[in-house]
Amino acid sequence: MPAFEAPAAAPLPDPTLTADLANQLLEPTTEAVVRSSFSRLNPLPLGNQGVTIESMMREMLRPMLKEWLDENLPTIVERMVEKEIARVSRGVE
Repeated sequence: MPAFEAPAAAPLPDPTLTADLANQLLEPTTEAVVRSSFSRLNPLPLGNQGVTIESMMREMLRPMLKEWLDENLPTIVERMVEKEIARVSRGVE
């Protein structure tokens, strides 16, 4: 049976960091860039008009779904009708 090996100790925190900075997840420069980027989203009208991601996706997908149905539904229905006619003509329930 192999001897148990203790996991390596985690590295000590950087002593040059202040306690407040060590408690923050992001560095101040990174946080400033992120805040600036998000602040540019504020003027956009999306969130304040009751528009949801679901409704946006539904509207975006509707033309694609219509096109797909127009191209494929007749063939699918024809195939299913032929299969059902064959099943009924053989007398299989």
